[in-house]
Amino acid sequence: MSDGIIVAIGGWGATVVAAVVAAWAALRARRKLDGDVSIFDVWVCEGADLLAEPETDVQLLNAIVPDRPLLDIAVRNDGDRKGLVRRLKVELKGALYVPPIDSPSVVRMPVPVSEPGVMSERRIGPSGSCAINFPLLEGSYGKTVNLEIDPGDVDRFALSLVAKDAARGREFYQVRLFLEGGKGRKVGRQTMSEPMMVPAYGPPSWESPAEIKEYISQIANRVRELAPQGLAEVAVIFNGSFYPHAIGMEEYVSFYENKLKVLATALRACLKHSAHEDRIRGWIDEVERDLTETEQLRRHAADLRATGRHP
Repeated sequence: MSDGIIVAIGGWGATVVAAVVAAWAALRARRKLDGDVSIFDVWVCEGADLLAEPETDVQLLNAIVPDRPLLDIAVRNDGDRKGLVRRLKVELKGALYVPPIDSPSVVRMPVPVSEPGVMSERRIGPSGSCAINFPLLEGSYGKTVNLEIDPGDVDRFALSLVAKDAARGREFYQVRLFLEGGKGRKVGRQTMSEPMMVPAYGPPSWESPAEIKEYISQIANRVRELAPQGLAEVAVIFNGSFYPHAIGMEEYVSFYENKLKVLATALRACLKHSAHEDRIRGWIDEVERDLTETEQLRRHAADLRATGRHP
């Protein structure tokens, strides 16, 4: 083989190698859109508070609903390439409805009442929709986004959660956030938050001990009117159940006490990820203060019987 042919073949080989290197470099450049994105932090706060922050661009936060819970999310790119978040997904479960305690009614039943009974079933969970336009029912819901994060950078964005059918002060649910990255519609890496309990709509609400005390007195007075001798057919009805009048007042206090305990437990769960711990702790303190008065309410019911105002 002549030297000319060797030189020609060598030049052709160098061209192929150069082409392969160029193709590899181009592929590597395209892959730079696949960074290592993770959730750096996430807090539950109120939309109004985020909108009130100094130097806030309201135009960028126009999806926030001021009176609903909001996820304040910080996302970090720990890689050396640009990161993309292509999809947000939320997993909703743990729906909790804390009902108001009905004002009681005292009625004469067609048959004697010897033990508590259920009148009807009650709704136990919320439904509705979120600001990212998915129904607020237990399950997983997603939305396509286009969020870019530079290498080594942390970005922050907000996700407002709106339960259209939630009752103010009575609904709680658990939410877990998922971020999905990748190119185009293809989902690559996924990162998720811890489950977070949130109040669905406004601060929690409950009846005061003074209101419950007044209702107990109403029960006693009405029972006395209908059954001065203690008829077994007289029952106390509230929250979809009926009770023999002999235990109606105590059951009313017990329902109230259990409601406050459920509220306190839900609020403690909310506290873990809340951006406003003082506000949550204040609600917990109020609930626990009212809980301490339930024994006084039971003594009030006993006093009514002792004074002859109740059979």
